[in-house]
Amino acid sequence: ALSSSSAPSNATLSQLRAVLSVLLTPGLSPDIDEICETRLGTSPSPSTVGFASALATTIYHHDHPSHAWSISAKVSADRVLAIVSVLRTLSLTEELSHDCQTVITFYSTSLAHVVGASYQAPDVAYLATQWFDSSNDVRQAAKSLFDAGIVRLSDEECIALVDAWQHHLPCLQPSIEKESAKSSLALFICGYMAAEKYSLLSTSSLIDISKSIALYLHDESSAHRSLAIDLCARGFQIWQHYIDAMAVLRALYTLATNSRKETISAQNIGPQARLAVLQIASSNTPLFMTTLTLDILNPKTLDQRKSVMQLVAFMIRKRPLILYPNLPRLMEAVVKSLDPNSTASRDAVLDSATEIIGHVVKTFPTVDFHMATQRLAVGTSEGAFIMYDLKTATQLYVLEGHKRRPAACTFSPDGRRLVTMSLEEGVVLVWKVGSSFTSFFNPGAPPRQGHGGSSPFKTLNFNVGDEANMTITGTLEWVKFEWPAERTVRLHIRESVLTFST
Repeated sequence: ALSSSSAPSNATLSQLRAVLSVLLTPGLSPDIDEICETRLGTSPSPSTVGFASALATTIYHHDHPSHAWSISAKVSADRVLAIVSVLRTLSLTEELSHDCQTVITFYSTSLAHVVGASYQAPDVAYLATQWFDSSNDVRQAAKSLFDAGIVRLSDEECIALVDAWQHHLPCLQPSIEKESAKSSLALFICGYMAAEKYSLLSTSSLIDISKSIALYLHDESSAHRSLAIDLCARGFQIWQHYIDAMAVLRALYTLATNSRKETISAQNIGPQARLAVLQIASSNTPLFMTTLTLDILNPKTLDQRKSVMQLVAFMIRKRPLILYPNLPRLMEAVVKSLDPNSTASRDAVLDSATEIIGHVVKTFPTVDFHMATQRLAVGTSEGAFIMYDLKTATQLYVLEGHKRRPAACTFSPDGRRLVTMSLEEGVVLVWKVGSSFTSFFNPGAPPRQGHGGSSPFKTLNFNVGDEANMTITGTLEWVKFEWPAERTVRLHIRESVLTFST
């Protein structure tokens, strides 16, 4: 049994080297032979590899190493799967990792070239069955070899393979057959083929594949949800045109944040769903954000809203740059979810919303929250800052002073000043934001700034040279404010420290 949980012991290493020595076919590449013998510690073996089936065991003798790869597609698949599985386990030893990967690449992609016309390429359908029937370590090896195999197939071979399997797709089967081995295998083969070469497939094939993925994903009792999740991660941009994309995203959100202790399975669905969500968020940010904000504002259940809130916190930690341009939209949804007129709803999400606001303020310098006044300031890429009152869950007003993207903001300790800054402009703006008498007569307008107009109370210019071109990633790490006194603020820009009176 192979284990991918930790580096193998010395005794296990010796066993792996002995097995690998029997499986390898030295003589095909001097460079690979040298790596295997001098770095991986294998040695030529007189032993012969046998192949077993339900009915028989066969031992093949070959006079030349290329003959080992010229017997049949299934024998080639069995042998290369065994080689790659052993090498993947050996690679857990750090000093062997690079060389193992080199040998894996050779046996996965170069045999057709070195063996020649007699080469029997590994049977991709057989490799797919191993994904279902093997341990997790062999599953991973089978999947990587399957991927390499379908890349190698000609367009005609790809079409023929899909034609042979698409009629077995789960959505086309009676209920009793939807979970069958043949149906799940059909989805594996057709699904990954479509993700890699979708332009070769007909619209009807893509519809059936997409429906089958959704079928497994939405079925809580399905043994093949892991397959559906992985296919969502691999080809969501394809499937979204043929099924309810938002429903699929919502199912992934739920699986990604599900904290129920379920039966331990080789297919760990929670982390897998989180990876799928990250992938989809990166490749289809508009749909991701639309679904996210809709579900915060109009969830079907309170549990769904809490689940989405947890997902937002996860995204802030893992992919802050995806959320950055969408922060105003996201924070508006979080604020509205705290509507005091809906007491039950507010109470249910208060902890999650508070956690999100805390994560956002800590991660993004363009957002700040003042606890005592319950005011939230959110910067936009156009240069404006939106002021919210969390007690009433309403937008108070918009401060428009910057002409370029802002980089940070901060409330004064007493909450009566908001300082905003744009690196691109080289300017700090100071705003009066405390409650004023005139606010009662002109709701929605910012407080008077002391000079009769809507311009900032103070405009303070600075020059930090090339730091003005700092990336967004850089501003998240290197820009911050601090208040040494009630009306004195320090601006840190990497190594520079600027002090302003507010």
